[in-house]
Amino acid sequence: MRATSPSPAEVVIAILSSDGDGTPSAELIATVQAAVNDEDVRPLGDRVLVRSAEIIEYAIDATLYLYPGPESEPIINAAIASLKTFLADADKKIGRDVVRSAISAALHVQGVQRVVINSPASDLQIDNTQVARNTGYNVENGGTDE
Repeated sequence: MRATSPSPAEVVIAILSSDGDGTPSAELIATVQAAVNDEDVRPLGDRVLVRSAEIIEYAIDATLYLYPGPESEPIINAAIASLKTFLADADKKIGRDVVRSAISAALHVQGVQRVVINSPASDLQIDNTQVARNTGYNVENGGTDE
């Protein structure tokens, strides 16, 4: 849940469900709306709106160039595991931008010389009423770069 004030005396609360893709049910929105508009809770004179956070979907496509070595599969697997850990922490947080340098850092494990992020093509600016949701990833082995 994230609250913003787009104009004086107006509060917008964007909520996200922990179920499914994050879209809250009408019941959840109504429950939150009732709770925040209770006369003992709501600031006098403010209009409080509750709505679903807008879900911005994105996919990751990256190519990893490795240092020369006997096996590439363990390096690629370690990079994918690191990316999964990053996504578990980064996804489903309202207002958190998707930054290419963070994706690159997650993929840049020991044995990786260089990471090329093909998608997303640029950083995704996520505002306080939106949430980014990764729909998948593709990590390719670009071979050695030396």
